[in-house]
Amino acid sequence: MPSVDQLIGAERTARVINPLVRELMREDLLPEPVAYRIVCEGVLAADPWWLAEPGQAWKLRPDITDPALDLLVIVRRDTDQLTVEDEDGQRLQIPLCALAAYELTTWCWMRPDDAPHTP
Repeated sequence: MPSVDQLIGAERTARVINPLVRELMREDLLPEPVAYRIVCEGVLAADPWWLAEPGQAWKLRPDITDPALDLLVIVRRDTDQLTVEDEDGQRLQIPLCALAAYELTTWCWMRPDDAPHTP
């Protein structure tokens, strides 16, 4: 699996990690170094909890032999549930934990916080 830096670049990776760190600090009252370590470890481990975002494509890992959908594109995320689209364009709801059988292959990098603001 390509690293997050390879998928979206180092600058954009910071744009992904920093809001997650701030959220963890605010919601769990963790000090910044601890929140940063937790987020970075999760991102480096390709943990879907930290990475799953709309616009991403996830491909079934080669070591998975279960009959599952080969490719999923995330359409929407509602905390621990995802609306995904398969290769045939069919939309399904799956639990976020189901992405453990997949690896992130492409990422529409722009998150809502990154959207250009017009005055």
